[in-house]
Amino acid sequence: MPAFFIPSSDIHGTEITLTGDLCHHLRASLRVKPGEFLWLTDEHRRRYRVRVTELAQQGLTVQILDQLHGPIETGPPLLLAQALLKGDHMDWVVQKASELGVRTILPLVSQHGVVRPQSGRIATQVSRWQRIATEAAQQSEQWQPPHVLEPLDSRRFFSTSTATCSLILAERREALALSRVPLPALLTESLALVIGPEGGWAEEELSLALMQGCHAVSLGTHILRADTAAVTALSIVQSRLGRLG
Repeated sequence: MPAFFIPSSDIHGTEITLTGDLCHHLRASLRVKPGEFLWLTDEHRRRYRVRVTELAQQGLTVQILDQLHGPIETGPPLLLAQALLKGDHMDWVVQKASELGVRTILPLVSQHGVVRPQSGRIATQVSRWQRIATEAAQQSEQWQPPHVLEPLDSRRFFSTSTATCSLILAERREALALSRVPLPALLTESLALVIGPEGGWAEEELSLALMQGCHAVSLGTHILRADTAAVTALSIVQSRLGRLG
């Protein structure tokens, strides 16, 4: 059973009242009944084992049985800056990045990228990605969902990023192996992993990134698809940070 996210404002003593989309999902999709058990997680990284006590027209009431606190966070939060991908490949990367514990997902508009966000649909698309991210984080029992940001031009990102360490995948270029490049280790630091589009980075983008302090890294001699590269790189980084394996 997933660990569903709730705001702590829904908690009243030993009871939690669930309304809105989560209530509808539990009732209509999962068909929960009184007496069943659920896991809920709030924004303070507190997880509750609860029992359903009442199904009413206006909401679903549960009783708190146990409470757990999330493990102490170690190492830097991880941001994935992913160039927009075509079709459902971007959705897939958002989902898998969320399962792998990424803290922030930033879609990038790159020069060689096929996808260009339409101004009138940005809010709707970001909301959709956020929903995908939240559902994936719940399913994989993360302690918090990632935050999906609005798309940003790649050159602006490279010029304004404040990450302690930024790593950019650069194929067919002299680069350090991702498995060996030094990583920040402190919670007060930050780490950005930057993945390009299907057509790769434009030379202007890559030059700007390196000039602004990004470190070029490689996954080896093979050229992976953009979505495969994203998941592979995230898995390596999270494993090295002690969050996998």
